[in-house]
Amino acid sequence: MTFLLSDKMGMIDSSPIRKAFELAASIKDPINLSIGQPHFPCPPNIVEAMNKAALDGKTSYTLTGGIPELKTALTGKYEEFNGIKYATPDRILITSGISSALFLLFNALVNPGDECLVISPYFLMYPAMLKFYGAKIELLEEKFKKEDLNIFKNKKFKLIIYSNPSNPSGYVFSKEQLEALAELAESTGAYLISDEIYELFDYDKQFLSVGKFYEKTITLSGFSKSFNMTGLRLASIVSPVEINKALTTLQQYTVVCAPSITQYAGLEALKTDMKSYIDDYREKRDFVYNELKDHYEIDKSGGAFYYFLKIKGNDEDFIKRAVEEKKLIIVPGFIFHPSHSYIRLSFASSTENLKKGVKALQELSK
Repeated sequence: MTFLLSDKMGMIDSSPIRKAFELAASIKDPINLSIGQPHFPCPPNIVEAMNKAALDGKTSYTLTGGIPELKTALTGKYEEFNGIKYATPDRILITSGISSALFLLFNALVNPGDECLVISPYFLMYPAMLKFYGAKIELLEEKFKKEDLNIFKNKKFKLIIYSNPSNPSGYVFSKEQLEALAELAESTGAYLISDEIYELFDYDKQFLSVGKFYEKTITLSGFSKSFNMTGLRLASIVSPVEINKALTTLQQYTVVCAPSITQYAGLEALKTDMKSYIDDYREKRDFVYNELKDHYEIDKSGGAFYYFLKIKGNDEDFIKRAVEEKKLIIVPGFIFHPSHSYIRLSFASSTENLKKGVKALQELSK
């Protein structure tokens, strides 16, 4: 029997990151530095709050936009942590993870042929899904200077999107860069989308939300990375009121609402001090940099929990050799960047596993 899929399905493929997960599951005692989620367990008080919500019978549909209590708590979080004073409940949508947020946004905003600017290296879902919706993509390297944006001054972009801190590089954008992107969005008519899922992983206190000074920003935040709630699927979007209405309508016809008990877990998460976890990751960040800086071309990660290493040769060949010789699982750079000269490693790992991975990378560099 022949199954006829839509033409759009030819524009995307299975995620190489998921393939890395599958590969790790097939190897005995792998050194896995591919995982894009924290290695620590979700804090027990958050799990307890979710369990209590279930036992209290809070397992029904919620309002599409999210429970009012969580919206109110997020209003405080956005004002105090991000400096976004306009994040009122009528501008907040609670949804089922950042992937769901992107799905809603691209459906609501993007038409075939729209030009979109993606900062590179990028989260692989940005270009993959934009192409799925027929958009045309321009790339801008993340270390850009303000004058580099002059080439776009006559463009009409539909959106500008980036992650800050960056997945896959850990790069944290400067205030000058964010101001330049806001000016470009204003002059080209673009929606400025700031994906801030890694906002807590800010090791040198450099992170800044562009929404603090540019009110038209669409800001994405989530609970997955900060609290290891990746499988619980919870995120929020701050956007202008009219966009929020459109996103809420779309959510009614798709995921309906974020998981009910997860929203109550989110309430507890916002009260949870994660400093000790972040401090541990800062030490891991420093360890990886100090051990690899003499072996690879590497910039010190400012945030998230990744390094984007420049390698000699082809990334796919390198990764094959890493698996065959060292049982080391890492992610090819081509899914984040239009070249084959990089690999991504995650230091969201136990110290023992990280030491093994770093040693393997040192030996692979020879």
